[in-house]
Amino acid sequence: METPGNLYADLSGYYDGFCSDVDYAVQGDFAARAFDCFGLSDGHDYIDLACGTGQLLGHMVTRGFAVAGLDNSREMLDLAAQHCPAAELVLCDLASFGFEQRFDLVSCFLYSIHYSHPVSAIQQTLQCAFRALKPGGVLVFDMVDKQGITNRNDVITRLTQDGVHFTFQSGWRYPGCGEGMDLQVSICREDGAGQQRWKDHHTMTATTIAEVHALMEMAGFEVTVLERDFSLLREWDGKSYNVVMVGRKMMPLG
Repeated sequence: METPGNLYADLSGYYDGFCSDVDYAVQGDFAARAFDCFGLSDGHDYIDLACGTGQLLGHMVTRGFAVAGLDNSREMLDLAAQHCPAAELVLCDLASFGFEQRFDLVSCFLYSIHYSHPVSAIQQTLQCAFRALKPGGVLVFDMVDKQGITNRNDVITRLTQDGVHFTFQSGWRYPGCGEGMDLQVSICREDGAGQQRWKDHHTMTATTIAEVHALMEMAGFEVTVLERDFSLLREWDGKSYNVVMVGRKMMPLG
């Protein structure tokens, strides 16, 4: 039986299990090292865009950052408040956020920048991030070049929790042209009472590294492209399709 409703609201309590292969500690180390390497501001104010359940926020607190998180799911933010009580949390879309506070470091991982659709929304997100940073502050996010999307690399995760079995499957579908791709998600829940199924899809932005690089420069960033290898900071070789974009807000002259 396919179940209607909001997948993320219905199953938010299982989200971390579905993402059990994500090493948030390693991501946190990477973000902190990127800030140490590229940042010129002297504070440790940090915000994670599309923060989900706040797992990364907790790791950044242990690294000495004062943390905030933004997400467009109230259910996810409720869990983030439990995982990281010290965080300031805001319900908002990526392309329309604004803070009076300014940050030293802004991150957006798990390819979440692609949720800003279409390309003009990515441009707005980058502009919002630029305004949110202090001079010398750093934006860091991962992305995939649309030329590297094969439509054959679905991720399948199986989870058993509280006697309930889940199968989670997700993958991108890109038609080969244009700036739209679909993230297709399906979840099957099985217990003694039978099966439930959820299906969902999100239209995301298909873009290129070169296009995002240009948009970052237009927003005012100094741009560095790194390999998407969270174990070290390594300059992009120009060949791979999965990268980390680093943008520094330039210091004022004089």
